[in-house]
Amino acid sequence: RFDASKRAFLLRGMEGLTAVSFGAATYGVISGRSGYEFTESSIPVRDLPPALDGFTIGLVSDIHSSSFMTKKQMDGYCAALMSLDTDLIVVPGDFVNSRTEEVYPFAESFSALHAPCGVYGVLGNHDFYAPDPDRVAREVDACGVRLLRNDSVIIGKNGARFALMGIDDVGRSERATSHMQSAARGVPDALPRVLLCHRPYFLEEAAAMGIDLVLSGHTHGGQIVFGRIGPVVLTPAAIASPYVWGNYSRGRTQMYVSRGIGTVGLPMRVNCPPEVTRITLRRGAELPGTGQS
Repeated sequence: RFDASKRAFLLRGMEGLTAVSFGAATYGVISGRSGYEFTESSIPVRDLPPALDGFTIGLVSDIHSSSFMTKKQMDGYCAALMSLDTDLIVVPGDFVNSRTEEVYPFAESFSALHAPCGVYGVLGNHDFYAPDPDRVAREVDACGVRLLRNDSVIIGKNGARFALMGIDDVGRSERATSHMQSAARGVPDALPRVLLCHRPYFLEEAAAMGIDLVLSGHTHGGQIVFGRIGPVVLTPAAIASPYVWGNYSRGRTQMYVSRGIGTVGLPMRVNCPPEVTRITLRRGAELPGTGQS
């Protein structure tokens, strides 16, 4: 599935551009086909039940179905995601670019996704830009990507469980906190909590809520990347958020930000290829309290 022979070349080519892992998280990049990359990240979750150690999550975000992201292209990304053979698949938003009818080719392609523990998603800001976001939501749900709209579902494997929470896209931290509180309602305190949140802006709010892992997109990894100085990605996207791509942490809360697969504005990426990601959950009794901020 992976072309390991290209690993050294890829890492040299991406030197200074790949994200830095923080805390106990590990990060790896493996070359993919057709200009995108498979990425892998092992993320520690405190108090993760032993039976869930090694639980895998396939992640793809920011599809932006449009004339620049065709059904044929989406079919390829879905095939790549299915090839990861993960326990769970998540799609944290921006299914369409700005038009309601863009959801139909998305739904045709993504109806092919399936995983033992299900396929889940949340709405992104561009899904709300569509004239009829409720129709976008209905079609996404109908194609098999179950939307979590300020609510949660319990995911189980090998007799162990964690809570998967999801919130609608928001622009303000106060609304994000309110949505997280709604999503957490009824979730047993003892269960680990994984949150799907389109924008990665709300790491501190998630940490205050005791969420263990946040999975986000929105930034496109910067989409246009000029370089890197230490942990700082040189991209216009960094003006809006310090969380651009990869692993971050705040206290016990971990976050992974996907580069996504689509584009907005200019239909191009510079030093920032699309990614399809496999997340592996690992037991982490003690987590560091530092991370990129």
